[in-house]
Amino acid sequence: MKSITTFLFSLMMIPLLAVHHEGEGHSMKDKNDFAYLSTYVIPENTNPKKLEKSLLENVETLEANGYNLCGLLRHQFGAERGFYTYCYFDDFEQFAEINDNQDPQSDVKQLHADHSDHLVAVVKKGLKKRTQYILMATYTFGPYLTDNQRRKNANILYDAYNEAFEGCNLMEHFWGPELAWYVVCGYENYADFNNKANVLAGIHEERLADLKLDVMTHKDDLLIRVSN
Repeated sequence: MKSITTFLFSLMMIPLLAVHHEGEGHSMKDKNDFAYLSTYVIPENTNPKKLEKSLLENVETLEANGYNLCGLLRHQFGAERGFYTYCYFDDFEQFAEINDNQDPQSDVKQLHADHSDHLVAVVKKGLKKRTQYILMATYTFGPYLTDNQRRKNANILYDAYNEAFEGCNLMEHFWGPELAWYVVCGYENYADFNNKANVLAGIHEERLADLKLDVMTHKDDLLIRVSN
């Protein structure tokens, strides 16, 4: 069974929904400078609705435990079939307060297959509104680059997505299984996605196609928001 990455990502991500009609991962009272992203692969020969129901309950519990804002996304196109959960928090003092007051040995039956967690920093907050559909693009860069060189290349790619999708977020690995950057953008429907993807393709041909960005791996996940 393969594992899936988040974003939302990030991620979960991953920066995945707008708050109070403001940018994704930004509200009047919360900084939301970090996010906790988790991915859950749907086991073979099972009904995804059973896992979906359990994760919706988990998202509600995470918010009740003290995270600023949490949500659930479901795979539509991209990597393995799975779900992505995300929660925002302001800083690791808040993260510690939440997790030091929880019992890590919860007696819950596991309904998912592979699973991963990512703690990411939200470094760009351009997503302007909550949408039903989410694009999460994940990039890793050559190991011979410095961290700042990787950041520079990630920002070049982010600027292209941000322009084409009229507002995206950028998240950066902080703790977790992969040294990656996550670009998270929203779209209203697939007609809207087509229009924005065409703009991105034009930007790629005009500005990016001849750049040596040292991308090591890249994947795109098209996700849909899940709610009760």
